[in-house]
Amino acid sequence: MIQYLLNLSCIWLLSLLVFDLILAKERSHVFNRFYLLSTFILGLLLPLWSWQENATTYPTAFIMPVTQRASELKETIATNTITRQIVDMQTILLSIYFLGLLVTFLLVLREVIIVVNCYRKATRFKDGVWTIVETGKQHSPYSAIRYVFISNRTDYTNEQLRMILTHEEQHGHLLHFFDLLLMQLAKITFWFHPLVYMYAERLSIVHEYQADAAVDNSPNEYGQFLIEQAILQSAPTVAHSFNRSPIKKRIMMLTKPKSSISMLKALTMLPLLAICFLCFSKDGLALDKKTQKGDLVYFRGYTVEFKMSDSIPPDTTIVVDPETGEESIRITEVEPGLIPIKLNGDKIYNSRDIEKIAQEGKHYTYKPHLQIDELNMYLLDNLKPELHRLKDGDYYLRISPIILDKNGKIAYYNCDGVLTASYNHNIISPDQQARFIKTLEKALNNSPIYEPAAADKKHVPYIMDEYTWKLFTIKKGTITAIR
Repeated sequence: MIQYLLNLSCIWLLSLLVFDLILAKERSHVFNRFYLLSTFILGLLLPLWSWQENATTYPTAFIMPVTQRASELKETIATNTITRQIVDMQTILLSIYFLGLLVTFLLVLREVIIVVNCYRKATRFKDGVWTIVETGKQHSPYSAIRYVFISNRTDYTNEQLRMILTHEEQHGHLLHFFDLLLMQLAKITFWFHPLVYMYAERLSIVHEYQADAAVDNSPNEYGQFLIEQAILQSAPTVAHSFNRSPIKKRIMMLTKPKSSISMLKALTMLPLLAICFLCFSKDGLALDKKTQKGDLVYFRGYTVEFKMSDSIPPDTTIVVDPETGEESIRITEVEPGLIPIKLNGDKIYNSRDIEKIAQEGKHYTYKPHLQIDELNMYLLDNLKPELHRLKDGDYYLRISPIILDKNGKIAYYNCDGVLTASYNHNIISPDQQARFIKTLEKALNNSPIYEPAAADKKHVPYIMDEYTWKLFTIKKGTITAIR
C-alpha cells in the first residue's frame, strides 16, 4: 500500500507540475480537461499494473500426505509467558483512515442534502430540457445535472439571466457533473491526500473556462457580471457554482488569444506517460531492485544493514533416498559472510534473540512454524503453472534470508529458486530456473501479511533464520506429496 501511494503521488505531482507550467494558461480547454482526467485516472491505475506476468494464487485444492517436519524436532519455546495484547500501529492507522473517510462522506452527504432541500422548497419552471429552480435565497447561480439554481428571476435582467442559463447549461452539455462526481468520490476515498484537492480545483477552473466560452456577450460585459456575482455566497461543493473559480483568471482567459503552439505543448504528455510507465508502475525502476552501498542494501523501500559474521548457523535440508524412500536431515555448513542486522535502523531479531527474551521472563510472541507452513503453501500454489516443466522427482525451494518487518510484511528476501534434492539428479535448466525465480519473486512481493514478532511488548523486525523448506514430490508435472 505504501508503494502504491508513493507511485500514485509521484504520477499526480509530476502531472500537475506539467499542467501548471505548460498547459494551464492555454485556451485548449478540451485537451486540458482530458489531460487532468486521464492523468488522475492514470495515477489510480498505473501503480497496480505490472509489466511482468502475474503470479496467480491458486487455492490449495490437492491433498497430500504430511510427515513430521524436520524443524519440529527442535525444542519449542516455552509458552507459559504472560501474553498481553499489543496495539498494532497498522490497526490504529486503519481506524484513523476509516474515521476520516466517514467524516468526509458525511460532509459530502450534508452538501447533497442542502441541494435536495433547496430543490424541494423552491419554485421550479422548465426551460427546454432544463429545470430552473428559484430558491428565494441569496446565493450565486449554480447547477447540478440538468437543474439550474438561482435566487430569483427578478434579481436579474433578461440579458443576465440568459448569460447564467447559457453558462450553466454548458456544464450540463459537456457532462461536467460526472467529472465533479468522480472528484467527490476521490475526495472521500483519499481524504488525506492534498493532490486530490489540487486536481479538483484545477478541473473546476477548466470547467468554468469551457462554460464561459459558450457565453457570446462581450468580455467586458460578461466580466463585469462575473465581478458582481463574486460577492454572493458560493454553491454547495457537489454543484458547479457560477462564482467559485478565481474571477480574475476567468476574465483574463476570456480575452486571451489562442496560442498557435498550444497543440505542440500538448505533446509534453508523451514523455510524461513514458516516465510514468517506466518509473511508477507496480514493478517500476527503483523499489523492486536491490541497490547496495557499502553495508546497506535498499530494496522495495526498505534499508537493510548487513555485517560480516565469522559464524553462521548451519542450514538443514530434508533429503530422500530414492532406493529406500527414507528421509534424512542433511546439515549444510554455511561459509562466513554477511548477515542482516538492522531493518530501517531497527534491530532484526532472530529465534535466539526471542529465546533469550523468553528466558528473561519478558513478553514475546512469534509463530515461525505457522508462518513457514503458510508461506510454503502460498509459494507452491503460485508455482503450480510452472511445475509441469519439471521431471519427476523431489525438489525444494531455496529462499534465504526472509525478513519480516514490524507489521509482518516480507521486507527482504534472497531467492535462489527451485533446487533438486541431494539424491535427485534431475537438472533444472537456466531458462526454467529464471521462470521459477520470476514467479517466486512476484509471489513474495505480493505475499500476505503475517503476524509480526514481538519482543518486550513491541513489534520488531524478524528474520526467519530457522526456515526449513518442505520437500515436495513432482509426478507428471503435479505435486503429489509435501513432506
